Amino acid sequence: MTAAYHEAVSFPSVVSVTSDSPAARADVRVGDEILSINGVAPRDVLEYRMLVDSSPLELDIVRAGLELSVAVEKNPGEPIGIEVHSAVFDRVVTCDNHCPFCFIYQLPKGMRKSLYLKDDDYRLSFLYGNFTTLTRCTERDIERIVDERLSPLYVSIHATDPLVRSELLRNKRVR
Repeated sequence: MTAAYHEAVSFPSVVSVTSDSPAARADVRVGDEILSINGVAPRDVLEYRMLVDSSPLELDIVRAGLELSVAVEKNPGEPIGIEVHSAVFDRVVTCDNHCPFCFIYQLPKGMRKSLYLKDDDYRLSFLYGNFTTLTRCTERDIERIVDERLSPLYVSIHATDPLVRSELLRNKRVR
Protein backbone atom coordinates (compact mmCIF):
# COMPACT_ATOMS: atom_id res chain seq x y z
CA MET A 1 0.00 0.00 0.00
CA THR A 2 1.47 3.35 -1.02
CA ALA A 3 -0.44 5.65 1.32
CA ALA A 4 0.39 6.50 4.89
CA TYR A 5 -2.81 5.30 6.50
CA HIS A 6 -3.29 7.44 9.58
CA GLU A 7 -4.82 5.33 12.35
CA ALA A 8 -7.59 3.95 10.16
CA VAL A 9 -9.40 0.75 10.87
CA SER A 10 -11.39 0.48 7.65
CA PHE A 11 -11.31 1.72 4.10
CA PRO A 12 -14.10 3.56 2.32
CA SER A 13 -16.09 0.94 0.42
CA VAL A 14 -17.88 1.88 -2.78
CA VAL A 15 -21.63 1.25 -2.40
CA SER A 16 -22.74 2.86 -5.66
CA VAL A 17 -21.27 4.29 -8.85
CA THR A 18 -23.28 6.75 -10.92
CA SER A 19 -23.60 5.60 -14.52
CA ASP A 20 -21.58 7.63 -17.03
CA SER A 21 -19.68 9.35 -14.21
CA PRO A 22 -15.89 9.76 -14.19
CA ALA A 23 -15.69 6.81 -11.75
CA ALA A 24 -17.84 4.61 -14.01
CA ARG A 25 -15.70 5.49 -17.05
CA ALA A 26 -12.59 4.54 -15.01
CA ASP A 27 -14.23 1.18 -14.15
CA VAL A 28 -14.60 1.79 -10.41
CA ARG A 29 -17.04 -0.85 -9.14
CA VAL A 30 -19.39 -1.41 -6.24
CA GLY A 31 -17.43 -3.31 -3.59
CA ASP A 32 -14.09 -1.69 -4.36
CA GLU A 33 -12.27 -0.43 -1.27
CA ILE A 34 -10.41 2.85 -1.66
CA LEU A 35 -6.99 2.67 -0.02
CA SER A 36 -5.89 6.13 -1.08
CA ILE A 37 -6.66 9.07 -3.32
CA ASN A 38 -3.57 10.68 -4.84
CA GLY A 39 -1.53 8.95 -2.14
CA VAL A 40 -3.67 10.12 0.80
CA ALA A 41 -5.82 7.68 2.77
CA PRO A 42 -9.00 9.53 3.77
CA ARG A 43 -10.06 9.11 7.40
CA ASP A 44 -13.64 10.29 6.85
CA VAL A 45 -16.09 11.44 4.21
CA LEU A 46 -15.09 15.08 4.71
CA GLU A 47 -11.51 14.37 3.71
CA TYR A 48 -12.72 12.00 0.97
CA ARG A 49 -14.89 14.75 -0.58
CA MET A 50 -12.02 17.24 -0.59
CA LEU A 51 -9.65 14.74 -2.15
CA VAL A 52 -12.00 13.66 -4.96
CA ASP A 53 -12.75 17.27 -5.82
CA SER A 54 -9.30 17.69 -7.40
CA SER A 55 -8.04 16.55 -10.75
CA PRO A 56 -6.30 14.40 -11.91
CA LEU A 57 -7.14 11.51 -9.56
CA GLU A 58 -5.26 8.32 -8.90
CA LEU A 59 -7.20 5.85 -6.76
CA ASP A 60 -5.44 2.93 -5.10
CA ILE A 61 -8.15 0.34 -4.58
CA VAL A 62 -8.62 -3.24 -3.49
CA ARG A 63 -10.91 -5.34 -5.67
CA ALA A 64 -11.45 -9.01 -4.88
CA GLY A 65 -8.23 -9.07 -2.85
CA LEU A 66 -6.09 -7.45 -5.55
CA GLU A 67 -4.57 -3.98 -5.21
CA LEU A 68 -5.10 -1.83 -8.30
CA SER A 69 -4.32 1.70 -9.30
CA VAL A 70 -7.10 3.48 -11.21
CA ALA A 71 -6.73 6.81 -13.02
CA VAL A 72 -9.92 8.86 -12.97
CA GLU A 73 -10.14 11.65 -15.52
CA LYS A 74 -12.43 14.47 -14.51
CA ASN A 75 -12.55 18.23 -14.35
CA PRO A 76 -11.78 19.91 -11.01
CA GLY A 77 -15.04 20.22 -9.06
CA GLU A 78 -16.84 17.67 -11.23
CA PRO A 79 -18.52 14.97 -9.12
CA ILE A 80 -16.63 11.69 -9.23
CA GLY A 81 -19.82 9.63 -9.04
CA ILE A 82 -18.98 7.40 -6.06
CA GLU A 83 -20.99 6.89 -2.90
CA VAL A 84 -19.11 5.35 0.02
CA HIS A 85 -20.39 3.21 2.89
CA SER A 86 -19.88 5.48 5.88
CA ALA A 87 -19.11 8.99 7.05
CA VAL A 88 -16.20 7.85 9.22
CA PHE A 89 -13.52 5.41 8.05
CA ASP A 90 -11.38 5.47 11.16
CA ARG A 91 -13.08 5.18 14.54
CA VAL A 92 -16.15 7.06 15.70
CA VAL A 93 -15.03 9.01 18.74
CA THR A 94 -17.15 7.81 21.63
CA CYS A 95 -18.16 9.75 24.70
CA ASP A 96 -16.66 8.83 28.05
CA ASN A 97 -18.68 11.34 30.06
CA HIS A 98 -21.49 10.24 32.36
CA CYS A 99 -23.87 13.18 32.19
CA PRO A 100 -27.10 12.73 34.17
CA PHE A 101 -29.02 14.41 31.33
CA CYS A 102 -27.64 12.21 28.53
CA PHE A 103 -30.47 11.14 26.24
CA ILE A 104 -28.78 7.78 25.59
CA TYR A 105 -29.48 6.77 29.20
CA GLN A 106 -33.12 7.75 28.71
CA LEU A 107 -33.78 5.51 25.69
CA PRO A 108 -36.01 2.49 26.23
CA LYS A 109 -34.46 -0.95 25.99
CA GLY A 110 -34.82 -3.07 22.87
CA MET A 111 -34.28 -0.45 20.16
CA ARG A 112 -31.73 -0.87 17.37
CA LYS A 113 -28.16 -1.09 18.61
CA SER A 114 -26.88 1.98 16.74
CA LEU A 115 -29.14 4.24 18.80
CA TYR A 116 -27.21 3.38 21.96
CA LEU A 117 -23.83 4.55 20.61
CA LYS A 118 -22.62 7.52 22.67
CA ASP A 119 -20.56 9.44 20.16
CA ASP A 120 -18.61 12.58 20.92
CA ASP A 121 -17.34 13.05 17.37
CA TYR A 122 -17.16 16.58 15.98
CA ARG A 123 -17.38 15.17 12.43
CA LEU A 124 -20.79 13.65 13.11
CA SER A 125 -21.84 16.92 14.70
CA PHE A 126 -20.88 18.80 11.55
CA LEU A 127 -22.39 16.25 9.13
CA TYR A 128 -25.57 15.22 10.96
CA GLY A 129 -26.19 17.66 13.79
CA ASN A 130 -25.19 15.25 16.58
CA PHE A 131 -24.34 16.95 19.83
CA THR A 132 -20.75 16.84 21.09
CA THR A 133 -19.07 18.00 24.28
CA LEU A 134 -15.68 18.29 22.53
CA THR A 135 -14.12 16.63 25.58
CA ARG A 136 -12.41 14.04 23.37
CA CYS A 137 -11.02 16.53 20.83
CA THR A 138 -7.29 16.56 20.36
CA GLU A 139 -5.22 19.60 19.42
CA ARG A 140 -5.07 18.17 15.89
CA ASP A 141 -8.89 17.95 15.81
CA ILE A 142 -9.25 21.59 16.88
CA GLU A 143 -6.77 22.66 14.20
CA ARG A 144 -8.77 20.75 11.60
CA ILE A 145 -12.07 22.29 12.75
CA VAL A 146 -10.54 25.76 12.37
CA ASP A 147 -8.58 25.11 9.15
CA GLU A 148 -11.48 23.43 7.35
CA ARG A 149 -14.09 25.74 8.86
CA LEU A 150 -16.21 22.83 10.06
CA SER A 151 -19.21 24.78 11.19
CA PRO A 152 -21.78 24.63 12.57
CA LEU A 153 -20.96 22.20 15.36
CA TYR A 154 -23.62 21.39 17.92
CA VAL A 155 -21.78 21.64 21.21
CA SER A 156 -23.38 20.64 24.49
CA ILE A 157 -22.14 23.22 27.00
CA HIS A 158 -23.85 23.00 30.37
CA ALA A 159 -21.11 24.69 32.36
CA THR A 160 -18.05 26.76 31.50
CA ASP A 161 -16.33 26.68 34.89
CA PRO A 162 -13.83 23.79 34.59
CA LEU A 163 -14.55 22.32 38.02
CA VAL A 164 -18.33 22.52 37.62
CA ARG A 165 -18.07 21.09 34.10
CA SER A 166 -15.93 18.18 35.29
CA GLU A 167 -18.42 17.42 38.07
CA LEU A 168 -21.46 17.79 35.81
CA LEU A 169 -20.04 15.54 33.12
CA ARG A 170 -18.80 13.13 35.81
CA ASN A 171 -15.41 13.02 34.16
CA LYS A 172 -12.31 14.07 36.12
CA ARG A 173 -10.25 14.47 32.91
CA VAL A 174 -12.55 17.24 31.63
CA ARG A 175 -11.18 20.71 32.27
